[in-house]
Amino acid sequence: MKLWDLPRLDALVTSSSEATLSLPSLTTVSLRNCHSLRYLFTYDTSRTLVKLEMLDVSDCNKMQKVVAMEESEERNLKAMKFSRLQTLKLCSLKSLISFSLGSCAFEFPSLTNLSILECTELKAFILRLPMPRVETTNEGTAGSDESPPSLFDEKVLFPSLEELKLWSMCQLKRIWHNQLHGQSFCKLASLTVKLCENLSHVFPSNSMDMLQSLSKIEVVGCPSLEALFEPVSLSSEERQKPLELSALKKMKLLNLPRLTDILKGDYEVTLTFPSLMELNVRSCPSLSYLFSSTTAKTLHELVVLDISCCNNLRGIIVMEEGKGKIAETFEFRHLAKLKLGDLKSLICFSLDNCAGDGLYPLFDEKLAFPKLEELHIKGVQQEELWNSKILMESFCCLKALQVKQCHNLVNVIPSFMSERLLHYMESLTVEECPRLRNLFTMSMAKSLGQLQYLGLSGCGEMEYIVTKEDQKSEEATDKIVIPQLVTLYLHNMPKLRSFCQGKHISKWPSLKEFTIEDCKAVNMILGDASCSVPKHQPLLLVEKVEFPAMESMEILHMDNMEKIWLDDLDSNAFGKLKTLVVEQCEKFYPYFHLIICSRDFKT
Repeated sequence: MKLWDLPRLDALVTSSSEATLSLPSLTTVSLRNCHSLRYLFTYDTSRTLVKLEMLDVSDCNKMQKVVAMEESEERNLKAMKFSRLQTLKLCSLKSLISFSLGSCAFEFPSLTNLSILECTELKAFILRLPMPRVETTNEGTAGSDESPPSLFDEKVLFPSLEELKLWSMCQLKRIWHNQLHGQSFCKLASLTVKLCENLSHVFPSNSMDMLQSLSKIEVVGCPSLEALFEPVSLSSEERQKPLELSALKKMKLLNLPRLTDILKGDYEVTLTFPSLMELNVRSCPSLSYLFSSTTAKTLHELVVLDISCCNNLRGIIVMEEGKGKIAETFEFRHLAKLKLGDLKSLICFSLDNCAGDGLYPLFDEKLAFPKLEELHIKGVQQEELWNSKILMESFCCLKALQVKQCHNLVNVIPSFMSERLLHYMESLTVEECPRLRNLFTMSMAKSLGQLQYLGLSGCGEMEYIVTKEDQKSEEATDKIVIPQLVTLYLHNMPKLRSFCQGKHISKWPSLKEFTIEDCKAVNMILGDASCSVPKHQPLLLVEKVEFPAMESMEILHMDNMEKIWLDDLDSNAFGKLKTLVVEQCEKFYPYFHLIICSRDFKT
């Protein structure tokens, strides 16, 4: 049954009719833009929906409930069972108070997907009326005027529910009652909660048994949320056992300004995530740490950790109170991707070894990342990323490193880390690190056998990307070959003079894309700096076929550049060049040697 865009439809059966509408063969209902309907089915009609599999109700402005009941019937009604219903979606029903009102129990034995989206007035799935008036205690009493109604209680049964989505429910204060039907939500695998502005916690304190199938949690834009779990109050015997989410694989916590903890409790309780593979935390400014040391020890399967824009985060791991200073190593044995961004209060990764508020290296010897392949660091205050005692098994598989907006950083790749960091490195990006004076030493540059992408931008003090070692004589000529480099990007480096310091010969056998922009101090950037320098020094000092693979060059805002290359190029020089863009270069005279002037270039 499909009823769309019927603004005057106010009932499926006229109110004057005494007949009961029976729909025993109905399998699908889609209702949309029926703005006069206040309810969809009566109780008697609902009992005939024995084959209903999908129910989708959207954009019906006056609908207050889906199933209506007569007040005289409510006390003696049997439980309502939607035996075959698999998918239920309630969307943009701005007057909806509940699925149904009254004391009748509802059972959904086959329901696997439930979505309640933009139902701003809905407080409870089944609203129990009238609410009993009872005296409250300090702990509150279920059903009292002082306790906010829960979306789900013990009279609603969802034994097969796998996916639950709750979006933009302004009146929602509590999702689950402390007392639920024993078989409800035992198969729940995915939970998404977004834009529920009055929700303070997601899970009740006694919900662990209910959540053993939960594999994905996503909570976004809930400004009142203080913790995922309500405060835990357990007996001394129960506190000895960890609270374990054994199936949880993905968790995303975004834009939660009041979130201070994942689990809040008056007692020492351990929360474990033995199957967690991906964790994304962003814009949670009240978080001061992410994991206790005990919880961190259980993250054996973690593959992706992405934390950003948490202004008060001081550490990723913190030692629990009362455990003392116990030297521990935290091994993230499967972590492949780590992103730490815009964490201006971050002292170090693990606070266990950082006393006080000083600046410590981000990573120390108490951390092990044996399989890390991608590391993204942005907006931290550290002067150094690694201390000198890093474990040998850490960072030895790194393929991609991004370092951005680290204004105190003085060294990206220290000598004691160069061998392991550069061995597999394929991509290196450094942006807006104003204290860096260079990136590699000459000996490090000779180890860049796998590097394919190098991008540098906004490093205002950098004069040379590759610097000479102190013990080398001024007359010595070095040779650098970066055999796999395909892309080189240089932008806004006001003091950069050349790629390498001193006399050198550089080879670029695989370089295809070269961009240089707004590097006003550069004279010669690439080429053979051991040969005699002409009066009008070119940007690329090339006499032979130094760039056999070059296909694209962009040269932008280079005010001091007069020439790109020498006049007497080898006949095969730049033989694969397809695109040349030169813009805003005031001293440049667009003269090209005859061997390349027939190509289509833009100046």
